[in-house]
Amino acid sequence: MHQTTIRFGSDLWGALERECAELGVSVAQYLREAALARLMYAAGRRGDPDFEAALMASIESEETQEIDVDAELAQSSALWAEGREGRRREDRAERFPRKAD
Repeated sequence: MHQTTIRFGSDLWGALERECAELGVSVAQYLREAALARLMYAAGRRGDPDFEAALMASIESEETQEIDVDAELAQSSALWAEGREGRRREDRAERFPRKAD
């Protein structure tokens, strides 16, 4: 790994610190990710074949995740519906209690 020194003005450094605190990452991690994002952007603009392959793999992964999200939402909706039905039954039972035999 290579180490370097970068100088920032106080305004930029303050903005970096606030953003990183909000995200819960170190400034070093944020800058590494920013450098990687800039490299990938440049590779994409050039039409770099390695970038295109990585992009396609990412898209395929997102499609799989979307299917999982849809399944989770459907399951969650069913659980909410069951909860609502249970509350309706409780309300009816409180309003119209059964008489003891």
